[in-house]
Amino acid sequence: MPIRLLDETIAAQIAAGEVVERPASVVKELVENALDAGARRIVVEARGGGLREIRVQDDGCGIPADEVELAFARHATSKLQSAEDLWAIRTLGFRGEALPSIASVAQVICVTRVAEAELGVELRIAGGEVQSRLPCGCPAGTTVTVRNLFYNTPVRREYLRSEATETGAISSIVQQYALAYPEVSFSLVIDGRIMFQTAGDGDLRAVAVELYGLEVGRALLPVQAESGADELWVAVNGLISPPDLTRSSRSYLSLFANRRALQPRGALAAVVENAYHTMLMKGRFPIAILDLRVHPSAIDVNVHPTKSEVKFRYAAHVHSVLGRAIRDALVSGAGIPVWDAPDPATAQRRFELRRLGQEPAAPPPPAWGVGAAAWDRDRARWDAGSPSAQLATPLPLPPATAPVESPPVQPPAPPASSLPPLRVVGQVGLTYIVAEAPEGMYLIDQHAAHERITYEKLMNQYAQRAVESQQLLLPQAVELSPEASALLLGNAAQLAEWGFALEPWGTGVLVRAMPATLPLDELAQALHELAERLAGRGGSSPLEWREAMLITLACHTSVRAGQPLSHEEMRQLIRQLEQCISPRTCPHGRPTMILMTPAQLERQFGRRV
Repeated sequence: MPIRLLDETIAAQIAAGEVVERPASVVKELVENALDAGARRIVVEARGGGLREIRVQDDGCGIPADEVELAFARHATSKLQSAEDLWAIRTLGFRGEALPSIASVAQVICVTRVAEAELGVELRIAGGEVQSRLPCGCPAGTTVTVRNLFYNTPVRREYLRSEATETGAISSIVQQYALAYPEVSFSLVIDGRIMFQTAGDGDLRAVAVELYGLEVGRALLPVQAESGADELWVAVNGLISPPDLTRSSRSYLSLFANRRALQPRGALAAVVENAYHTMLMKGRFPIAILDLRVHPSAIDVNVHPTKSEVKFRYAAHVHSVLGRAIRDALVSGAGIPVWDAPDPATAQRRFELRRLGQEPAAPPPPAWGVGAAAWDRDRARWDAGSPSAQLATPLPLPPATAPVESPPVQPPAPPASSLPPLRVVGQVGLTYIVAEAPEGMYLIDQHAAHERITYEKLMNQYAQRAVESQQLLLPQAVELSPEASALLLGNAAQLAEWGFALEPWGTGVLVRAMPATLPLDELAQALHELAERLAGRGGSSPLEWREAMLITLACHTSVRAGQPLSHEEMRQLIRQLEQCISPRTCPHGRPTMILMTPAQLERQFGRRV
C-alpha cells in the first residue's frame, strides 16, 4: 500500500483521542487554561454527564479578538517561546493541543474579551471547522461551551461509562483543582444544581470542609516542610488525615506537583502510604491533600499525553522530604499511642487477682482426645454453667440461617468440613473469643466471624429479593464529596434493592431508609465505600457489584474489635458461625479463627509431647 498523508480532519480526531478520553478530560483542559489565564473565579457547568453540554467560564485575561481563531489551531500556544522553555515549565498547559482537540470532536462556542477591549468576540466551531465569528458584548474573561461531545465519532461514545459515572469524574476533576488552588473560587453546577462552591480566600481547610464535610475538614492535620536550595529545593504543604480517619480506596489522595494534579498511584502514592506504616489496617487508605513544589527545571511534566504523571530529576530527595513531612505531622498531631508492655510476671499476677476477684472458678475441662460426640454432649452442660451477664445494649446478632446463592427449594445442608463443636472459654483483648474443642484451643476473631455470618444472611436475603430495610423516623443527612453524591444519586434505583432510599441534600444526600442490619453510626462510612464501588474501583459487572455490596454491608454491620461481649453473646455468635457454609474465612478472605493444638501448647511449656 502506498504511503500518504492522513486527511487533516482524521489526523485531528486521532490526536484528540490522546487528549479527550471522556467529558472529564474536556473539563480538565479548559480549567487548566482558565488557571493559566490568571482566573480568580471559575464556574464549571455540565449536563447529561458532559456529553450534552460542558461550559467553563472564567474571569481571566481573555483572548485578543485577532488571535481567537489561532487559539484553535494545532500547536498554537502563548506559553512556550523556545525549546529551552520545555525544561522550566511554569504553566499547566503548554503544547497547544487542548482547544483544537476538543473542537475536532464537538461543537464549540468560545466567547472571550480582554479587559482593554470594548467588545468581545464569539467564535463557533464544529468538527474542527469554523462556522462563524461575530463581535459581542461580554464580561472580561473567557467562556467555552462544548456541546454534543463525540457527535462525529459515535464509536467513542460507546466506550463511555454511565451518565452518573461520567458526572462523578467531572466532579472529581473540579474538586482536585479546587484543592490545588484554594485562592481561586470554583463553582460546579451539574444539570442545573450547584454541587459545591468554594470561597477562593486561600484557606485550604475551608475547601476541604466544603468538599468533605465539617467533621473531616476539622480532623485533618497540617503538613509543612521545606528542604534544599536551587534545583534541590523541595517544599511540601497540605493536609492529611489522622490514622483513625480512612477510606477504602486511594481516590482521596489528592497529590499535586507544582500545583499540577497527578493520578493517585505510583511512587508518590506509595510514599504517602508508607508514611502511615503500622498505623492503618490493610485495605484502608488515608485522606491527603499534598502539594509538592520543586524547581521548574527539576521536574519533567511532558512524560504523559494527559499530563497526569511527572518525573522528578531528584526523585529520591523528593520522596524523602515528602515521607518525613507526613510522618512528622502524624507523630506531632495524631497522638500515636505507645504501648508500654508490663513485666510478664506482673501481668500474670494481675490476671490471677482479677480472675479470683471477679469470676468463679471454671469447671476443669475434660481430657483432650475424647470423641466429638461426647464433647458436644458435655458442651451444653459447660455453657449452662458459664457466666452470662448481659451488656446494657445487646449485640444485634442476626438469627441463624443457612444462606444460599439463589432461592432454594430447601436450605442446603452444612458442609461436611463444618466447624467442630466449640465451648466458649472467654474473650481476649475485647477482640478474640477463646473456645475449646477436641482438637485444641481456638482463637476466633469476633469481627471476622460476624462478618461471615452477616454476609451469608444478606446473600440469602438478596437471593430471595427480601433485603430488610428500615424507614428512618428522622432522615439522616450525610455529607459527601460532589463525586460521591453524584454517583449515589445516579444509582438510586440500584441502591434501593439493598434497602437504601436517598434524596439530594446540599452537597451530600438525605437518607430516608437504609438496610435494617446497618447501624446508624456506620451509615456515612458505608456510603463512602459504596460510592467507591460505583466509581468502578471495586469492579463494574453486576456480579462484582453484588459482591461489593455484600462485603461492604457485612463489614459495617458486624461487631467491632474492642467491643465487649457477654458469654451468651459469644455462644450465640459461635452457634451462628457453625451454621455458615464457609465459616473458616470472612468475606475478605481472612481467617475467622486459628487453632493451637495440644502438642503446640505443650511445646511452648517445655513438656514432652
